[in-house]
Amino acid sequence: MVSEAPGEGPGSRRGLLKAVGAGAAALIVAACGHHDSLRSQLKREPAVAQTDIALLNHLLDIEHKAVAAYTAGGPLLDPVAAKAARQFLAQELAHASTLDILVRVAGGKSNKPLPSYNLGNPRSSEDVLRLLHSIETAQIAAYLDAIPRLAPSPVRTMVAEVFANDAQHISVVRSLLGEAPAPAPFVSGRE
Repeated sequence: MVSEAPGEGPGSRRGLLKAVGAGAAALIVAACGHHDSLRSQLKREPAVAQTDIALLNHLLDIEHKAVAAYTAGGPLLDPVAAKAARQFLAQELAHASTLDILVRVAGGKSNKPLPSYNLGNPRSSEDVLRLLHSIETAQIAAYLDAIPRLAPSPVRTMVAEVFANDAQHISVVRSLLGEAPAPAPFVSGRE
C-alpha cells in the first residue's frame, strides 16, 4: 500500500496537478521529437496544400498570442499555476513551430509574432488565468473552424493534435480557476 501525504490523493487538487503535470511532461517530450518526425512525415506524404497557408497562418497568429500571454502572465501566477503555465508555454511554442513548418512546406511565408499584444492589464493570478482561459477558448474555436476547411491530408491530423492539446490546457486552467474542468461533453470554444 502506498501512503500519500494529506492533500495529495488522486482526487485532490495537488494529485490532479501532479497527474496533469506528468501528462504534460510526456506531451512536451513527444512534441520536442515531433519536428523531426513532422519533417520526415511531410517528405513521405503529399505536400501541404497552398490553399491551407492562410488558415495555418491564422492559427499561427493565435499561437503567437498564447505564447505572449503565457510569457507575460507567468510571473503573476501562484506557484501551482505557474508550473502548469511553464509546461503549456513549452507546448504552445511547439505548436507555433509546427504551424511555421507547415506554412513553409506549403511554400508560404509564416507570420511572425507581433511586437506586442493587447493582453489587458492582469494584476493577479486569477486575472492571468482568466486571460489564459479566454485565449485558449479562442484557440479552440479557431481550430474547430479550421480543421474541416483544411485540405484532407496529414496536416489535418497534425492540426487536430494541437487542438486536442489546447483542450487539455483549458481543462487545467478551468480547474485552477475552481471551475469544472469539462463543463460539457465536447469542447466547443464557445464557453
